[in-house]
Amino acid sequence: MEFAVLGPLEVTSGGRSLPVGGARTRAVLAFLLMNANAVVSADRLAEELWPGLEPGRAAANLQVRLSELRRALRSAGEGDRLATQAPGYVLRVAPDELDVLRFGQLAASGRAALAAGDAAAAVRLLDQALALWRGPALADLGDLQFAAGEQARLEEERLAVLESRVDAQLMCGLHREPIAELETLTTRYPLRERFWSQRLLALYRAGRQADALRAYRELRSALIGQLGIEPGPELRDLEARILRQDPALEYRPARHPDAPAQPQTRYAQNGDIHIAYQVLGEGSDIVFVPGAMSHLDLLWEDPETAGFFRRLATLGRLILFDKRDTGLSDRAPAYSPLEERMDDVRAVMHAVGSAEAVLFGYSEGAPMSILFAATYPERVSSLILGAGTARYRWAPDYPCGRGSDEMFDSLERIAADRWGQGATIDWFLPSRAGSPQARQLFARFERMAVSPSAFLRIVRMIREIDVRAVLPAIHVPTLVIQRSDDIMTPPCHGRYLASHIPGARYFEQPGDHSLRFAASGDSDELIDEIDDFLTGASRRRDPHRVLATILLAETVDGTAASTAEASDRRQPSDRRQPSDRREASDPRQASDRRQPSDLDAYSAAIGQQVRSHRGRLRESSTHSILATFDAPGQAIRAAVAIRDGASAHGIRLRAGIHTGEVDLVGDEIGGISVDIVRRVTAQAQPAEILVSRTVKDLVVGSGISFADHGSHELAGTADRWPLFAVTGL
Repeated sequence: MEFAVLGPLEVTSGGRSLPVGGARTRAVLAFLLMNANAVVSADRLAEELWPGLEPGRAAANLQVRLSELRRALRSAGEGDRLATQAPGYVLRVAPDELDVLRFGQLAASGRAALAAGDAAAAVRLLDQALALWRGPALADLGDLQFAAGEQARLEEERLAVLESRVDAQLMCGLHREPIAELETLTTRYPLRERFWSQRLLALYRAGRQADALRAYRELRSALIGQLGIEPGPELRDLEARILRQDPALEYRPARHPDAPAQPQTRYAQNGDIHIAYQVLGEGSDIVFVPGAMSHLDLLWEDPETAGFFRRLATLGRLILFDKRDTGLSDRAPAYSPLEERMDDVRAVMHAVGSAEAVLFGYSEGAPMSILFAATYPERVSSLILGAGTARYRWAPDYPCGRGSDEMFDSLERIAADRWGQGATIDWFLPSRAGSPQARQLFARFERMAVSPSAFLRIVRMIREIDVRAVLPAIHVPTLVIQRSDDIMTPPCHGRYLASHIPGARYFEQPGDHSLRFAASGDSDELIDEIDDFLTGASRRRDPHRVLATILLAETVDGTAASTAEASDRRQPSDRRQPSDRREASDPRQASDRRQPSDLDAYSAAIGQQVRSHRGRLRESSTHSILATFDAPGQAIRAAVAIRDGASAHGIRLRAGIHTGEVDLVGDEIGGISVDIVRRVTAQAQPAEILVSRTVKDLVVGSGISFADHGSHELAGTADRWPLFAVTGL
């Protein structure tokens, strides 16, 4: 049986809620629980629960409620819990059966760990204590005098545990994590100066000195305005130290012999998927995007791997995570395209309070990092690509990738027949393939990192990846790291990346595919190269130019001229300027006589469809809409929904979708990509959705199917463009 008072009073037996009678019976139980395992006199019970009532009547009421409570406990086979013992009664409860007792034990253990210097254990224990709270204690009995007193006492204990937990977080180097919570706490408890001190320190250590000083001024203004007093001496001293940037305020990792050998694993949620992550080090953020296989716990069991990441963490706050389908993260229900994996990175960055980070994309993580940096340049301070490629397979217009089909065929056979035996070492680390110990290490890594079926899905998706069209849209400092002996992504791949990303820096050194297994000297040289790159990386981002997927949908009722046809009739102009809304609209939109196929009646639904697919409506007219999306899969799904919804309203639409760079001026977009999407749309038949090759390549693994629509000469472009019709989601 379990009893809970940290929230509304609850009694459960065998996992089911146990009814214990009316309000006064519940009050008797609550009073006994708050004095669990201690004798409570009958006189005290009666006085507390029926104050002001004649003693004889109060005693009679008490007997009725005790009888009801005994019957309820007896029905659950717990009749001996409530015993009569002079001068009153005792309710026997084990510590693990009552949440308030468990809370007290966990809080005491957490504080003891904090005093001993084991901050990580303190965070874990105090988190467990706070997780027991379901709301205000005795929330359904607050009208009783004794309950109000217990509520105040327990709330003070909860706040004290919150303070200790934040102390432990700061001792662990988790400075960004408690900031949002401390902002809420200082708003709700403006006179509790301990929360303010923690908030100022967390902000300062997170590199937000101005925000820390602003918070102090906020507190001082409130105290002077409401109470006519200054902040206490501890806070005044902290403000002065922040102003002079006292080195003693900087985070210094605590050294403790029992400290954990690896960072604590936490989880970020992205929809229904939970992504495991760890944080190590301090400074500017570095998000490491792993390859096809990873496992956060195993990273720290291998000395070479652990050493690589610990050295990397000396350059900044290192954020590690397992991608969906791998390691400690949730398994995905099906193929996961690049855009879903991008969202996982955003979820992890949000969870750790990272607004901007260096993105380090390794192996299969490189194409996704490329797409992320081009789509969200404001979130990426610089980009590092290690053992990466924009495309794996050879093509007439891509000189690299010869022999990649042999590699993929081999990896698929390994997944089917020999998974968990260490066979992938032949590709990832062939220089050590002859070592039984190294092969055994890879065998365990395979089994723990990813299932055979998930690895097979990942390999098949990687096989089709092509982000070459995105490379010119990267406008953040970029370092390309290449190993000269890499047989999975030979040097041709890295050199192609460096030559097609504007201003990219290229670094090549001996070694296999796996960066972390370099010889010690090579590893030191690599870390030095990264350090030099990050130190010298200049910010040259253009916030007005981003990668976007553009959707144009227009009516084809046979009476309205299409926007692409109208565009063809324009006079020559600078195509790099934002598109003109009037030019994008049908020439007859100003007419008072609207055609039955006009989009006006359906405009609200279109706007909702765009927003529900995380897009932004840029232009809307009688006969067309123009919208942008962060990811091509979102744009395709929005196009299908808009087309089908319009059809239900008797409106026939055709649509075109293209991914490319756009110029942002206010809410409007412009550039050659906007013109291209108009030309793509002009090739579509009624109810048809056409996409460019770039869009098709970027939705690999999404489950979206296409039919070849042939190659077309698009007005204003020099080359023939292969187009594809969406045939299914």
